[in-house]
Amino acid sequence: MNLILDIARGIAALGVFLFHISDGLHESMPAVASIFRFGSLGVPLFFVISGYVISASADAIIRKNESANAFLKRRFLRIFPPFWYSILVVLALPYLIAAISMLKSGVYEAPLPQFLALTGGEWLQLISLTKVFLADDGDLQGQFSQVNSVYWTLAIEFQFYLLVYLALLFRRHFLLIITAVTAASLVLLAYPQALNSGLFLYFWPMFALGIGLFHVIKHDCKIDRLAVSAPAVALLLGTLLSLAYLGTLTDVLGKLFPSASLGFATVCALILWFGQPIGLQLEAAKHGGYRPVRWLIKAAAFLGVISYSVYLLHGKLFELPAMVVRQLVPITSPLNALLTVFGTLTLCAVFYIYCEKPFLSKKLQKLNEKTLGD
Repeated sequence: MNLILDIARGIAALGVFLFHISDGLHESMPAVASIFRFGSLGVPLFFVISGYVISASADAIIRKNESANAFLKRRFLRIFPPFWYSILVVLALPYLIAAISMLKSGVYEAPLPQFLALTGGEWLQLISLTKVFLADDGDLQGQFSQVNSVYWTLAIEFQFYLLVYLALLFRRHFLLIITAVTAASLVLLAYPQALNSGLFLYFWPMFALGIGLFHVIKHDCKIDRLAVSAPAVALLLGTLLSLAYLGTLTDVLGKLFPSASLGFATVCALILWFGQPIGLQLEAAKHGGYRPVRWLIKAAAFLGVISYSVYLLHGKLFELPAMVVRQLVPITSPLNALLTVFGTLTLCAVFYIYCEKPFLSKKLQKLNEKTLGD
């Protein structure tokens, strides 16, 4: 399941990335732009994957009788240090871009980024991710947009971790607590209440899908036959891509489910469930398949490994390679977009190596190495 999850993470991160640059793709790659205008739905996919992964982590904590504090420490290190480093990168970027522009024009134009308007208190709220609770109008992204709008999801993610941590403190009632919170989130979905819009409960059903997926697989309720799973995955993926290309994806999902995000999360959970036998085939092909296939699988897996770094930085960092690429390739050429994306992913990989990987647990580092190894 690890390989499938890594590939899914990579797809989610790339989807959000292409969503944020989709306006610039209309001339060079209109079909891609049409599909990835729905790329923000990568966020619900991230929440489903997180629900699965954190459930697996909590299950291991309980089986090994480890402390809840060990769980929280690992999750804190997973989220916050790379997040703080990414803030430093984002703060430096406007000045770096201005300096590079000066090399061409000979004139240094001092940038006036929006984050200069933040007060000390607002910075404290931002770096602690508590700024999400100030979104009285429901605009969670807006609370972080002066620095990097994607940070709002980290605030939701860490609230999820805290809830699991509290459940681990009372581990005899772990499943009861998770079930009760899930029920409360469904009641809130059916009967909306005037709660703070930055509260994790609004997003819990998507995490719950991942939690349910973990328990379904744990108790051997899985699809074993490739002949069954491959057509099911192809059908679901084909339907999603077709609806995205036609521009009706969110409309259709919004009619079938309480929200388009929850609908997409549900379909993704089904794809991950059906896709287990495919994951085994990909694992085998990664080791013994044709060389181009091995490279493709490893590239997809590597994108998943660095997906957090990609997610943190893509919306700001892409401006650097874009500056260079547009001097070499017309913006109307598909090569312009491809080189810009590749350049951004390369910079994100460097960030992963120096600013994210050192804070991963040794177990996760070994797991990533195994995913990418021969």
